[in-house]
Amino acid sequence: MQFLFPALAAGFLFVAVPPLVHLINMLRHRRQQWAAMEFLLASYRKQKKWIILRQLLLLLCRIAIAVVMIAMLAGWTGGSGWLDALGGKTTHHVVVLDDSYSMSDTSGGAQAYDRALAALDGLSRRLASADGSHQLTVIRSSRAGLVVRGGSDAADAAADLSAAVLGADLRAVERIVATQPSSLDDDCGAALKLAADLVRATPSGRTVLYLMSDFRERNWQAAEGTSESLSAISRLGAEIRMIDCTVAPATNLSVVSLEPLPDVWVAGVPVVLRATVRNHGTTPVRNISLACRVFRYGTASLGPDAAERLSGKNEALPAILFEQIPPGGEVTKQFQIFLAERGTHAIEVELPEDCVTIDNRRVCTLPLTDAAKVLIVDGDVEGRGAYHVASVLDPGGQVRTGAVPDIRQPSLLRTATASELAAYRAIYIIGLPEVDANAAAALEAYVEQGGGLMWFMGADVLPNRYNTVLYNDRIKLIPGLLAEPVALDTSGGSAAPDLALGPSHPLIDPFSVIGDAALSLVRIERTNSLEISSDTPFPVQRIINRRDGEPFITQHDVGRGRVITVLGGLSDGWTNWTGDPTFVVFMLRANAYLWSSATAKTVRRVDEPFEVDISLDTYSRSATFFSAVDVAPRIPVEIQAKDTSEQIARFELNPIAAVIDDRNDVDALLHPGVTELWLTRLDGTPEVKLSASAVVPGEGDLAQADRASIRTALQPIPVTFFDATDVIASEETTGGSLMAMVLFCMLGLFLGGEQILAYFASYHPPLTGAKS
Repeated sequence: MQFLFPALAAGFLFVAVPPLVHLINMLRHRRQQWAAMEFLLASYRKQKKWIILRQLLLLLCRIAIAVVMIAMLAGWTGGSGWLDALGGKTTHHVVVLDDSYSMSDTSGGAQAYDRALAALDGLSRRLASADGSHQLTVIRSSRAGLVVRGGSDAADAAADLSAAVLGADLRAVERIVATQPSSLDDDCGAALKLAADLVRATPSGRTVLYLMSDFRERNWQAAEGTSESLSAISRLGAEIRMIDCTVAPATNLSVVSLEPLPDVWVAGVPVVLRATVRNHGTTPVRNISLACRVFRYGTASLGPDAAERLSGKNEALPAILFEQIPPGGEVTKQFQIFLAERGTHAIEVELPEDCVTIDNRRVCTLPLTDAAKVLIVDGDVEGRGAYHVASVLDPGGQVRTGAVPDIRQPSLLRTATASELAAYRAIYIIGLPEVDANAAAALEAYVEQGGGLMWFMGADVLPNRYNTVLYNDRIKLIPGLLAEPVALDTSGGSAAPDLALGPSHPLIDPFSVIGDAALSLVRIERTNSLEISSDTPFPVQRIINRRDGEPFITQHDVGRGRVITVLGGLSDGWTNWTGDPTFVVFMLRANAYLWSSATAKTVRRVDEPFEVDISLDTYSRSATFFSAVDVAPRIPVEIQAKDTSEQIARFELNPIAAVIDDRNDVDALLHPGVTELWLTRLDGTPEVKLSASAVVPGEGDLAQADRASIRTALQPIPVTFFDATDVIASEETTGGSLMAMVLFCMLGLFLGGEQILAYFASYHPPLTGAKS
């Protein structure tokens, strides 16, 4: 039995008073011999049973009045649980706990996630001391999302607690209460789907679902999956209670991206990075400073330093000032860094602290190599086209572009293999009459592995040979079928430039501000025509078009690599473009674009795996892993590579697999930042592999959904909303007030019954009329 004031429950001893009064009244009677009483005794013996019954009912009624009055004073909240226990009825409480990183919102002084945990803790303790049988299931949205993305539908694998019977030992709940918000952006859809499956598979007399969340607007604008899962739970007879854990949100800023622009990324050549900051608030913010720093690793790293947040040498960069960011808007700033040492370095930017701190910091890696060779093959014996390209890529003097042109004869391609071509970061083929099958196969393999290829057509190109070898069922190294060169039609006398910019593309970004006028001095005499089929199995982007709308420069992808096709030659009879400054700009952009296709990703999502393949001929299969942290020191973890082939092994750190396997390193793998994997070469020297991970930026939008709109979106599903700070008190108050009303009604009935029984149990002389 539950009482709001247990100390007053001692008043139940008062129920002994009515029987004592009754016994005392019986002791007051004394026997007296009297003839008239004999008649009364005879009448009493005749009516004795009825008189005793009335007295007994009166006594029980007065005892009941005393019991009800004490129960009301002590605050009895109900006692139906023991009936459930006797009848074997079980209540299953299913808690879906939203731990997406928006729940780390500290608007109002405390995290929204802390309010959810306090509600969970209070609920579990109340149920543990309540009458009846209660089971508790807790599913965190982050774990459920990872399990579902891993291809599993096992709710038990995602649940921290699965239909656990609540008792005095609440250590399992305390472990959940000790958790922190995750770094993921799950919307509880996967958790509700698994919860529906678990409710369906767990028999119980009554089921109550608690959705503890912050109910952000972005998650409820298109909540078909959530609505479907809640509908399935409701059809199973469960009560659905929405526990709102938020207060009015404060302004939140987040770094939504940090990335180096596509470039050659060579040591000693400046690299431009781009950082974007979003204002999720409803008012503009001004003069926001974005701190920048670089962690230099280089090629001569001495080894890991667990006492520091990162082992690289920390060097502060000039801060970036955002003068104003409009409400709901984004502002992008570019900054340049110069690193003279090759190797993979880490770049980090950070905003001042606000109500959500996890999206204030963002990192990326920057792999810098030595200057690399590019292959230039020119079909012209005089090599005029090769000269123009090489002079742009390697102008000499103090200017470095990172490219080392290697001009070779066309005969090289006839015997080249894909492994030989892999030594070049990009390949430029200019006016080559034809490409044989061996060269086409080698070029195809080279591009598929991430290489960059650029074609320049010309007078010597044989379109039929190109179409047969380079555009067939197996190879697609040109974007369509080539036709014979044609002269650009100038009969209309149009004053428009011969070339026009196509849709937005990285190769023409420098010209976009000026528009077609940037190419106004370029003259095109002749070009090859290109027929792009509508059923082409890959997208073809038109970068620059001729005046008549036909393509002049196109780009398409092959595997991991990129192919740029220029449908004109570089000789004087075709164009004057090589003498125009825009040719230099375009070639440098093209070279950077072709190089960047082979570079590794500079950032990954926090839930994506970190994989490193090693050659067992070079490295030991043991390595030391350091997860990303906010504050040092770090804990080293020794891991072993798994064989993938005879001499290749792989280190794989996958948070999805960690959740499914119920490992305890899930939170460490999901922490955004820079992770380090320290390898050991067979000669004993260390080598580090870096990986930068970042959160999905959308979770930083803290705008709340209106409860009425949520109810409308979920109709006809009945849902009840509670605030997290009031949920436990409301549970107790509701039960207490309902029981108080019941007790009050019972007291009125017993008091009325006592008066009626007292009247019939006592003597009342008949009323007579008044004499005159």
